[in-house]
Amino acid sequence: MNPIIGKLLTGAVLSAVLAATAPAPVASAAASGPRRDTVTYTLTGSAEARTWQTELRCDDRSHARARLVPKRPGQTRVHHVAGRTCTVATSTSRRAGWVDEVTITVRQADEVLARRVLYSHDGLARSTDFVVPKGELHVDIAVTQLPQDRVGTPLRLMQFNIWRSGLLDGLAGPEGGQENLRQLVEYVRSEDPDVLFLVETYGSGEAIVEGLNEGLPPERRYQGVQVTREPGQAPDEDNLWLVTRLPVETIYPRESGGDLTSFNFGGARLRLPDGQHIHAFATWLHHTDSAWNPTNQSALENVLGLSRTYTDEQILAADARRRIGMATTLLRERLPGYIGDDEAPVFLGGDFNTLSHLDWSERFADAPGHGGLVLDWPVMRMFDEAGFLDTYRFANPDAARYPGRTWSPYAGFGFAPGRIDYILAKGDAVRVLGSRTRTVRLEEHLDSPLVDLFPFYSDHGALITDVVVRGVGPGPRPGEEPARDEPEDIGEITWPAPPEGQPVPPAELSATASTENANGEAHRAVDGDLRTHWHSQYSPEVTPLPHELTIDMQRVRTLRAVRYQPRIVGNLNGTILRARVEVSEDGQTYQEVAQVNWARNSLPKDIDLQGVRARYLRFHVELGTGGFSSAAEITPYVEPDES
Repeated sequence: MNPIIGKLLTGAVLSAVLAATAPAPVASAAASGPRRDTVTYTLTGSAEARTWQTELRCDDRSHARARLVPKRPGQTRVHHVAGRTCTVATSTSRRAGWVDEVTITVRQADEVLARRVLYSHDGLARSTDFVVPKGELHVDIAVTQLPQDRVGTPLRLMQFNIWRSGLLDGLAGPEGGQENLRQLVEYVRSEDPDVLFLVETYGSGEAIVEGLNEGLPPERRYQGVQVTREPGQAPDEDNLWLVTRLPVETIYPRESGGDLTSFNFGGARLRLPDGQHIHAFATWLHHTDSAWNPTNQSALENVLGLSRTYTDEQILAADARRRIGMATTLLRERLPGYIGDDEAPVFLGGDFNTLSHLDWSERFADAPGHGGLVLDWPVMRMFDEAGFLDTYRFANPDAARYPGRTWSPYAGFGFAPGRIDYILAKGDAVRVLGSRTRTVRLEEHLDSPLVDLFPFYSDHGALITDVVVRGVGPGPRPGEEPARDEPEDIGEITWPAPPEGQPVPPAELSATASTENANGEAHRAVDGDLRTHWHSQYSPEVTPLPHELTIDMQRVRTLRAVRYQPRIVGNLNGTILRARVEVSEDGQTYQEVAQVNWARNSLPKDIDLQGVRARYLRFHVELGTGGFSSAAEITPYVEPDES
């Protein structure tokens, strides 16, 4: 058992007796006939005798109410709400001078559907929402009573890879880069972290700390710790920084050599207000080889019925080239060398450049974007087995509803969820209250000209986790909501059916383009092979937008639709986001028939051209991810008698 959970379950066991208003017991029915949709409540924790009123709440209506009384056996009841989105609400009498630490865990067998840790001053507690499954449902409520001055210290932790110093790798020009950095600092200020793990700081660390401190009172000001400090290091090669408003007791010495240097790992010991301390480390594991690219491609190939390019073993081998060795050194040498036998909480925040076994288990094989894949990612399993808690997945255990994508708001989220940024925690005193990601700019920044190419401040999303470190202190302020993610709209990544009509065979199509790259020629957009693609020129130099791609259907036909399939191989640079679609019968005179604004993902996009007569189709691309244009396939659909 994870020590963080185990700590919450100490004390006498209290079982549930259901209220008289609940339906009669169904144990015999469940045993003799088909399994019923039931809920069982269990209360554990402190043995102070109070009655807890508990219920499922769905659409603000009460279902399966229970009155939980100490030292009575639990019973099971029919709930009649399978398939609905609900929460568990529980309440008890308030005890002056005390705070209830409540953990609500909703599960089916061993699979956790929802989990929430909260601190109740008024006897009220509520879980996060979850979809109620068919069959048996279990709700475990663990309660620990704490004196109101011995709850602990709340902390907000934030992980952010800011992409080449927040200046967008020069892609927005000097002025655009500086404007992005200014907005990035405003965004971080809005999150108000106590500890900020920065990756790719590259010369901006001092400017970020100065911007964060502007106008703050002395007791709220930040201190920056430059983690990356290699011999002979250039001023703009300081990859990792730790920024905190907690007092810095010790900056751990630089450790270099081998596969893990201060470019990849380092941190500091930070003092809490109650005199305790924590260990905080900024982390970057190497991006070679890509974990996400072959996973995304393989999930798409499965959905499209294509033969797999990579086996499961080949996908997982992406961790082997660099990251397994780095993680091994970190866990076996660097971390023990820094903290020894100290049992104080340890937090690692960073860009780990890999996916998690918790997201790609058998349970989530059919989750949106997973394409049936089951992948036991070795690096994140190493941290799990070393006792580290993945704070995002602890707070959001359902990877289907909460994929937690952080890769990539810039190039597009593709098909497979790319969760590669993490905040990990270890220590009996740690309680995770909530965790969320952010991948869009603040509302006040959405009118910026940067938004078209750069919907967020970086090519990584930001990750925010709220925790409590148990000890002296009042804990979170009453009524203060922790970081909480919104469930993803599953419909957004459902593969669409083909348009009506008959696809024109690739043999009857040809294509030309105003720009193309070697191995990305225009004809690849109509060759019928989803694993090839047209790409605008990027080597030896980039051809700037706009770009044009023209498709010749060999004769005039009556169109019904045209389908654009973004590339499925490699990254998503070049996904068409905004374009004009024009048609012509003679190749000389064109007329506009559609304007498109498309999402940054791998799904096909369809254009309704019902009844349009044309031989030539021309895409005038005004905006594509990265400033490029690409297409795996563009397929015209025509009237069946004209194919």
